[in-house]
Amino acid sequence: MRGKGKGNSKKGRPLLLVESPTKARTLAQYLKGKFTVLASKGHIKDLPPKELGVDLRTFEPKYVFIRGKKKTVDFIKKVAKESDYILIGSDPDREGEAIAHHLAQELKKLKKPIKRVLFYEITPEAVREAVENPTEIDEKKVEAQKARRVLDRLVGYLISPLLWRKLKGWGLSAGRVQTVALRFIVEREDEILRFKPRPFWHIIATFEKGGVEFTAKTVKEFKGEEEAKEKFENVKGKPFVVKRFERREVKKNPPPPLKTSTLQQLANSLLGFSAEKTMRIAQMLFEGVEIDGKRVGLITYHRTDSTRLSKKGVSYLRKFIKENFPQEYLPKRGRTYGERKANVQGAHEAIRPTYPSITPDSLKGKLDEDAVRLYEIIWRRAIASQMSALRYEKTEVILEVEGVEFKAEGIRITFDGWSRVFPYNAKESEIPHLEEGETLTPKKLDLVKDHTKPPPRYTQATLVETLEKKGIGRPSTYATIISTLFKRKYIYRRGKALAPTEKGRKVLQQLLKDFPDLFEENFTANMEKDLDLIEEGKGTYIGLIREFYSNLSEKIKKAEKDTG
Repeated sequence: MRGKGKGNSKKGRPLLLVESPTKARTLAQYLKGKFTVLASKGHIKDLPPKELGVDLRTFEPKYVFIRGKKKTVDFIKKVAKESDYILIGSDPDREGEAIAHHLAQELKKLKKPIKRVLFYEITPEAVREAVENPTEIDEKKVEAQKARRVLDRLVGYLISPLLWRKLKGWGLSAGRVQTVALRFIVEREDEILRFKPRPFWHIIATFEKGGVEFTAKTVKEFKGEEEAKEKFENVKGKPFVVKRFERREVKKNPPPPLKTSTLQQLANSLLGFSAEKTMRIAQMLFEGVEIDGKRVGLITYHRTDSTRLSKKGVSYLRKFIKENFPQEYLPKRGRTYGERKANVQGAHEAIRPTYPSITPDSLKGKLDEDAVRLYEIIWRRAIASQMSALRYEKTEVILEVEGVEFKAEGIRITFDGWSRVFPYNAKESEIPHLEEGETLTPKKLDLVKDHTKPPPRYTQATLVETLEKKGIGRPSTYATIISTLFKRKYIYRRGKALAPTEKGRKVLQQLLKDFPDLFEENFTANMEKDLDLIEEGKGTYIGLIREFYSNLSEKIKKAEKDTG
């Protein structure tokens, strides 16, 4: 519960409160005894576990201490009495703001100055700057978090009993956002089950010129076997005429540095990590790990929907590139990404290494292997984001024979640029120089049969991508959404893919029957926008909750009548 310097809280020393013991240890080391650092171990208060906890006339939530947290808060109060002033440094997002608000509510009776500090990275410089420039608790952010919590409680607490009665199963639950995610998985599975593969054919021609071999494929797919065979016989043994030959240089700028959703997607597709595991490791890398006897916060804050980099971040990355790569790999100017847009919090940066000079290789043997692998993705993507463009030569050829067009494409990388650090999946294939009007005779001709394929099942990576694209949930909630679906046994894994269980199907079917609008993707996405408006001071908690409950209670009454 306490940071370093325990038993060392001299009278007058200011108190710094954070939510995590790991973060407390790192901060205590950086602040070298100037503060007493304590951890609340997450939220101290929440809605009661065994009752609704929301007054349905005033819509005020009833917060109670989470089990075991009263003792923690009593200890914090005891230390706070001896402190000059109190700083609260919980994470810089809605959940962190709610933690700060509840701690401040408990401590205000002590009549000590209470301020908020925001740590977007945990490095000695950033920590010093934050504690020297404290701010106020952002009550609008607190209201947005309260609204999300109450919305989720109203849905879960008022709809779940209906499920128990209708499906005769305890342990079933409805979730405002998780149900929409489940709907995507079920509807995709239904598409796959309905899908009937359709055969099609194409002709592949293999050519050779000047010792270089390349292949061309018919532009058109043949839907019938008879037509395909007829065309195949027509072109067999005939010379192909080069109708068009185009070679051009393409510049491809680097991808942006990572944000929460893209980190989760890459970690799932490249490393096989669940969204939950990715966030757990990222939290550790942010809060600080011990390397050679010193604690270091290795990455900036990992819950962010921004690809923006601070001037300091760009400067650190460019300095590393300048010192470790030939000069052509560093562009003249730093690259900017993700300038302010809707619902991106301005102070948040993309996820980047705090010290680019700490390379993934230098951490091997000092950190857990999975932590090194996740750090490597963050590190490589951030370094690559400030490097020179990749350049490649793209060749496109259209050949014609007996009225049938064939196409061949080739790629040859001329300068690897940023892909030297973050691999670019380009399959290189060379095409020799050809002249328009030139004729070529294939050395080999094949008629190939293929089938149309069903849409793929969602993986955690593609589900996160879809949720973000459609504005369902927020990056900080994706891991919880997916893990809840697993815990409820509504979905299961098929390799990397996600598929619904029979239980998941039945629950969704019942919910969509009774509440078709509530679990519709546009309704859920608009609710996220309403939460953002509360955070921006353009909407109110009471307005959103009152309207939502009014609609919900009508639907519940109707569903209960249908139960008979």
